[in-house]
Amino acid sequence: MKKVSMFTKAFVFMSVLIAGAGFFLVPSAWAQISELRIGIGIDADTLNPQEHTTTLMQNMSDLINDTLFYQTPDGKLEPRLATGYKVSKDGLIYTISLRKGVKFSDGTPCDAKAVKLTLDRAIDPKMRVPLRFAIAMIKEVKVVDDHTIQVDLKYPFAPFVPTLSLTICSPISPAAIEKYGEDVRQNPVGAGPYILKEWVKGDRIVMVRNENYYGKKPTVARLTFKIIPETATREAMLRTGQIDVCYKPLPSNVAALKADPNITVEMPLDTRTIFMGLNYQKGVTNNKLVRQAFNYAVDKKAIVSKILFDTAIPMDGPVAPILFGYHKMAHQYEYNPEKAKELLKKANFDFSKTVSMRTPQGRYLFDQQVSEAVQAYLQAIGVKAELRTYDWPTYVAGLLKPIQETELEVFLLGWGPLILDADMGLYGQFHSSVNPPKGLGSAHYNNPEYDKIMDASRLEQDPKKRLEILKKASEMVWDDCPWIWLHVEKFVIAYSKKIKGMVVTSTEKFYPTYIKME
Repeated sequence: MKKVSMFTKAFVFMSVLIAGAGFFLVPSAWAQISELRIGIGIDADTLNPQEHTTTLMQNMSDLINDTLFYQTPDGKLEPRLATGYKVSKDGLIYTISLRKGVKFSDGTPCDAKAVKLTLDRAIDPKMRVPLRFAIAMIKEVKVVDDHTIQVDLKYPFAPFVPTLSLTICSPISPAAIEKYGEDVRQNPVGAGPYILKEWVKGDRIVMVRNENYYGKKPTVARLTFKIIPETATREAMLRTGQIDVCYKPLPSNVAALKADPNITVEMPLDTRTIFMGLNYQKGVTNNKLVRQAFNYAVDKKAIVSKILFDTAIPMDGPVAPILFGYHKMAHQYEYNPEKAKELLKKANFDFSKTVSMRTPQGRYLFDQQVSEAVQAYLQAIGVKAELRTYDWPTYVAGLLKPIQETELEVFLLGWGPLILDADMGLYGQFHSSVNPPKGLGSAHYNNPEYDKIMDASRLEQDPKKRLEILKKASEMVWDDCPWIWLHVEKFVIAYSKKIKGMVVTSTEKFYPTYIKME
């Protein structure tokens, strides 16, 4: 039986606390923070861990549901609802030990039957599970005993254990599923450190401490996620003490926030790539020469330095540098508007047509401003481009439409793998099986040869051979350009200097569960 260590050093019991805006002492054996106010830019579309499309909401679900394992900021696995595992010699059978005595917040046992029910739902093709590709290798889940499950795979998959740390594997109370049905997305019931108390659409999501949590008692009694779409407003509220955490402040203000003695800014390089999706099968972008031309037309380095103030780095390969399987491409799409024009001429591009562009606002760093810059670059080479901005839930609904219904042509999106392996990027966005409505490959990339390469990468167990296969896949998709390859974000989060012990990861998640105060 392989064991993994318990909690990170960052998860320290809180014993010392000082008064401050949003924080005060409660005279008890447990010193606590009464409320932590977190400013975010978008509302949730769902709080069902199997239905998520974006990391921020998965972050929330982790707090409500907890995960089987937890991947630390340095990529190590620690136990949560699962305590250990063993794997068969052929890599096809995983026997997973579950923590004993755990209950969901409604009192239902979090046992092997409950975990099996959740995983069965996640792999059920009748269910809407946008990230199902990540666990597509699961063939069957069996109950061994009350605290042990057996997971049979269709094929060996090297990073399967890290995959079990994903939010998609987070168990839901069977009683809640029976009570709410699919409305469980509005009424999540998990075994995590927090319980959903209130959800006022467009205004706030409030969680309170789960007093029956199996682990250490959280030091924060109440988490209030305030939905504040205007980033400048979030920053101002942080400076004045109206909120304690500002999720993704303005890149242009990061230097000033760092200089503020009352604020801490963290910005580790993220797994998240930001791109302009180019519809591979429909519209003017179904021509490879057009897609390549659009890449040459955009000055990615200028966007990173002048718009994002170096809170990102230009993409030089189809996945982030911190992932296993990353390769810097030998050929780069350096800014070259003249070459872009030549390629459009060669493609017989119809300059009379208006290209439809879409962007969210408040989801990514300066997302609207980046989109406006790309629009200007395309217009500079003679392309008529019309840009529309959408709130996040509406935007996601548009991304999930099948090819025959989609109106997407050129659209801003981010993709952040939640395990440090290129499979989540290269398979999760470009394998044809993840095209909407089944998955989130919104560019509708469809290359049978690429699919074969990625299928082979999932079968290969030797790390060196996997690296070579992933390099071949990267080179192929890089040449096909289903994206305008923009940049890799840094995960920027700012919070009160009084907060200590905030856990911030390169997979764009943060955990205030065990913070303390100086």
